[in-house]
Amino acid sequence: MVATLRELVASSALAPLLRYVSRPEQDPVVLGVSLIEDLGHLERVREGSIVLLTRSVSMEVSGYRFDMALRAARSRNAAAVVLGAADVASVTSMTTAIAHRSGTAILGMRSDADLAVLALAIGRQLAGDAGAALHCVHTAVRVIEAHPPDGAIDSLLQGTSAALGVPISIQPSKPAGQTARPVVVDDRVEAWVTTPPQDGDLAMGVEVVLQAVGASVATAMAHQRREQALPTQSRQEILTDLLSAAPKGRERAVLRARSAGLPIDAWHVVVLVDFESLADPPAGEGLASYEARMRVGTAMLRGARAAGGTWHEARSGEAFLLVNTSREDPGPAGASRVARVVEDVLLPLRTSVHGSIIRCGVGMAAAGPSGLLASAAEARAAAVTARASQQANTAVTFDNVGLRRALVDWYASDTAREAATSVLAPLAEMGVRGERMIQTLHVYLDERCSLTRSAQRLNLHRNAVSYRIKRAFELLDVDQDSPDDLLLLQLACRARELAQI
Repeated sequence: MVATLRELVASSALAPLLRYVSRPEQDPVVLGVSLIEDLGHLERVREGSIVLLTRSVSMEVSGYRFDMALRAARSRNAAAVVLGAADVASVTSMTTAIAHRSGTAILGMRSDADLAVLALAIGRQLAGDAGAALHCVHTAVRVIEAHPPDGAIDSLLQGTSAALGVPISIQPSKPAGQTARPVVVDDRVEAWVTTPPQDGDLAMGVEVVLQAVGASVATAMAHQRREQALPTQSRQEILTDLLSAAPKGRERAVLRARSAGLPIDAWHVVVLVDFESLADPPAGEGLASYEARMRVGTAMLRGARAAGGTWHEARSGEAFLLVNTSREDPGPAGASRVARVVEDVLLPLRTSVHGSIIRCGVGMAAAGPSGLLASAAEARAAAVTARASQQANTAVTFDNVGLRRALVDWYASDTAREAATSVLAPLAEMGVRGERMIQTLHVYLDERCSLTRSAQRLNLHRNAVSYRIKRAFELLDVDQDSPDDLLLLQLACRARELAQI
C-alpha cells in the first residue's frame, strides 16, 4: 500500500507509538522501513524508508555526527528517522533546521513503545496485511451500518473513506484501472463505487467494503426515488382523472388539478404511447407486461424531463400519456418539437421491451383544460393513424392525420361524446360479444354496407357478417334505413376507436 508519512503516523496502529519531533514542509511518501545499528549505514538505506535507530545509535543524536547523518539520509530521500523516547531531548535546534530543509522528518517513539513492535506495525501498515486490513474493513463496515437509509450519499462516502484509509468515489460508468462495484437499483446498474487499486490483503478488504457501500448507496438512491415519486404519482393520478372525467365531473377534476399545482391553464402538447403487444399479454404474463410498461413509461418521462421543459404523466387504459406544458404558446412547431424529443427518448428504449411494437401519437398545442383534452384526443387520433399505417417506434403528429381532424374536433365536444357513447351502449354493455359486433358494424359501415367486402376484410364468412349486423341493429335504437342514423353510427364507431387507445 502506498502511503504518506502523515497518513502512517496518524493511523490507528502507529499513532500510539510515534510523534513528530521535526515535521518537513513536504509530506514524503513512505516506501519501506529500515533498521540500522550505525549512523554510517544511513547512506545505504532503501529510498523512501522510515529509518529506525537502535538504542545505541539513537544515543548519538547530539552533535555534528548526527547532523552529517541527516544529510546522508537526505541523499537517500529517507522519509523519517525515528529516535528512542529518551533521546528526543538531545535534538538541537540546528539539527531540527537541517531535517526541516532536507525533507526528512524526525520522529520520536512514545515512552512505552517497543522498537520491534514499532517495526512490525510499520511493515504491516505498508504491506496492508490481514490484521491491519481487517481492522480498517471492520471500522468501515461499522460506518456503513450506522449510516441512515435516508442519509446523504456524500456523507456515506466520506465517512467510509476515512475509516478505510482509501478514497471511495461514485462514478456514472465503470472506470478503467480502478477497483469498482456496481450500484444496482431496481435491477439496473445506476452507478459505480470505485477506489484506486490496492495491494495485498487490503485489496481484498476493499472489495468487501465496496460491495457494502454499493448496497448502501443503492438503498439511499431507491429511498430518494420513492420520495420524489410520491408527488409525481399523486399528480399522475389527478391528471389521469381529469383526462378521463365525465363532463359532469370535469369541473371538480380541474379544481383538484389546480390545487395540486398542475399548470393546466398553460399550453399543452399531449403524447400518447401505446404498446401493441404488451396491451394484451399471453396468459400468466400480465404482471410482467404491466411492469414492462411502467418501466418504459418512467424511463420516457425521465428522458423527456432531461431534454428540458415541464412534463407530466397520465394513464389512458393500457397506454400512457406524456404532457408537455409551457407558459407561452409554442406555436404550430410545438408538436413537431415534442415529437423530436419523444423520438430521441424512444431510441435507446426500443430494445428494452423485446417483441413490443410502440405506437406514438402527438397532439397539437392547445391552451387550458379544454385544450388539454383536445390535444389528448388528437394524440389518440395520431396513434390510431400510426397503427393503421404500420408506423412503429416513431412519433406521428396530428397534423399528419388528414381527414381525422374533423372527426376529432367533433368528438371533442361533450354533446358529441355523449351521443357517440349512448348510441353504442347496448352493444358495449355485452362485453366481448358486443365488442365483436361493434367491430363488425364499423367495418360494414366503412364498406358502405357491403356484406361481401366486409367479410373479406374481417376474414369471416358472409353469413357470419350478416348475422352479426342483423343482431346489432336489433339491439340498437336506430333505423337501419335512415342515412342520418347510419352516419351517427359510423361516427360513433370511429370516435370509439379513438377513445379506446
